[in-house]
Parts: sequence; structure tokens; C-alpha cells
Amino acid sequence: MNKKVSIQSCASYDVNLVYKALSEAVETAGDFDVRGKRVLLKPNILFDTAPEKALTTHPVFLEAAIKLVREKGAEKVFVGDSPGIQKPGFSGKVCGLGPVTEKMGAEWADFTKGKAEVFCPEGKVQKSFSAGEILRDVDYIISLPKLKTHQLMLFTGAMKNLFGLIPSLMKSPYHVRYPGQKDFAAMIVDLNLAVNPAYALMDAVIGMEGPGPGSGYPKHVGLVLASSNLLAIDAAACEIIGYPVHAIPVNKEALARKYWLNDFSEIDYCGVDVNSLKIADFEKIPFKKNKNVLSDVVFPWFFRKRREVKATKPIIQHEKCVRCGDCIRICGSKAMSFIQEKDRKEVHIDYNTCIRCYCCHEICPAKAIEIEK
Repeated sequence: MNKKVSIQSCASYDVNLVYKALSEAVETAGDFDVRGKRVLLKPNILFDTAPEKALTTHPVFLEAAIKLVREKGAEKVFVGDSPGIQKPGFSGKVCGLGPVTEKMGAEWADFTKGKAEVFCPEGKVQKSFSAGEILRDVDYIISLPKLKTHQLMLFTGAMKNLFGLIPSLMKSPYHVRYPGQKDFAAMIVDLNLAVNPAYALMDAVIGMEGPGPGSGYPKHVGLVLASSNLLAIDAAACEIIGYPVHAIPVNKEALARKYWLNDFSEIDYCGVDVNSLKIADFEKIPFKKNKNVLSDVVFPWFFRKRREVKATKPIIQHEKCVRCGDCIRICGSKAMSFIQEKDRKEVHIDYNTCIRCYCCHEICPAKAIEIEK
């Protein structure tokens, strides 16, 4: 497998600059073979909000990607994503991805229409997935992630982005089934093996730092990344923002499969010194090391419960809450509900039921949920 990652400078979302950076990136990284293919471009739409908030892949990035794929000879181009809560007729209007898709003559794919079963016989925790039926109609999938931090998984990139192929609230049961970082990472890797994405183009012109993926802060990075190796591109992004690549659960799990890489040292950065691109002040999600044999082996249930009590948890900022109920709808463990408090209803969290997946934090449009101890 190709182990090249191309990293190109791109100072702004000027469409000509982005197109030039993407063109040079795929030329350098190689393996970009879309000629005669039916291509699905899978951007990241956490929820439909203005692109300057850096929650979504930028519409200019998508526009440049559609143009590039077309010029490289793709037979047909589809674009689509399914946020955690997808309303009927969703097409990414506010974030600009739907209008750009229409403008460029590509076809928007509604992942909630129909269903396609994809299989991973070698899956570690999941042998099959129910995804949008669009997967039956395409033969080349390109992940278009936004470089962002992530409260549960620390970082979200090309591999994690493909979780959006699972429609809307159908994602919630996976969080319940795999509440911990290790098992959730294994599920994400199984999904990548099942759908077999061909390429990744990462929007790192402006990324997100801090409490991502929904409540973080835009951070200018000024880069575009490309690779046919999704683990390699994610590892490169982690290097740039200062995460130890082995500390990221999805990276660690994917490396253990020996499918994309045998070691992170194998990554070919195409003549670029990735260390020279590191951003010293990029605000990351802290990670914890656990080397306690007692907690892992001898008394795992007791120590797991103790950790749950002390762990960070979602806290409702009631003065910011707009009572839209999205957090209640997306909560797979049914830990959230409305309760009546004097003259108004407020969101209540049952922490004995909460699995700390932080989906509520991700999708809150008012940034009314914070992660605290």
C-alpha cells in the first residue's frame, strides 16, 4: 500500500488556492485514479452551521475537490454526509455544502434513503454495518475530513469521518455498544475495512482546536493534506498539531491491524519535514495514561465504576440552553430528559446511565453543554 502523504500550503479559502493545493497534493501523493469511476465525496458535517465556525468541511474545499475529481475523469460525482440528527430533506444548506454540490453539477446523496449492508469478515468488534444505499452506487470513496479535536477520541480525521456513512440516529447504538475509546476505535477501524475508502483529502486550512468536534475554536493551520493511506494522513495531522500519534485510539488500533502501516516511521512525507510544520500552541484534548494492573486485570469492574464517578462528564449550562431537544434525541443510553423546573423545562442528565460518549456535546447548536469533572 502507498505510504505517501502530501502536505501543501494553503493560506485561505480562495477557491483557486485550494484547487492548486489539492492538485499538487494528489500529484505528489499519487494513486489518485478516479477515471471512469463513480465517486462519493464524504465531507464532515457535524451539524448544519455556518462554515466559519469550522465544524464542517469548508464549501470552497468541496468545490475544489469536485472540480479536481471531474477533471481527473470521474464518470459521476456524489456528495453526502449524515449528521447525528438528520432532518427530512437535509442537504447541508447552511454550511454551504449542499449549494456547492448543486452549483458544481454533482449529486447530493441522502444517506437515510435505503440501506446497504457492508461487511468486514475480519472485524474485531463488528462484522457488518448498515450504511446509506449510496454505497451500492459508487466504486470510489474519498474522505474529506476537517482537521479537528474530539472529546471522546481526542482527534477526528479521515478514518473517523467515515462514521458519517451510517445514517443519522443509527449511530447512537454504536456509542452504547462501544462506550470506551478502545472498543469505539476498533469499531471505526472495522468500518474503514468494510467500506474500503480509496483516498482522503483533508481540509486543514482552518482546523478546530479546544473542546471539539462541536464546541472548539477555529484555528488557522494553512495546510491541505492528501493520501490514499487514511491512517498515514491521520498520523500526519496528529504530528502537525502535536499529538503523539500512538496516543490516538484510532491510530493505535489501525496500526495494530498491519493493513495500512507496520510502523508510523514508514510514512513518506514526500520531501517535507513534518516537524517543521508543528503548531506549538494548538489546544488539544488532554489524554490520560492508565498503567494500573489492578484496575485493568484484577478488579476491572470495581475500578471501572470508580473511574466513571471521577471521569469528565457533560454539564448543561442552562442559561445557554435553547431547549431544542437534540441532545435528548441523540442520547443512545437514554440518559437525558426534560424535567420541569419552576417556570421552565430543563435538560436533566442521569449520570448513572450516561456512558460519557459526549454526543450531546458534539451536536449542541448553542454550545450549552460543557465537559467537566
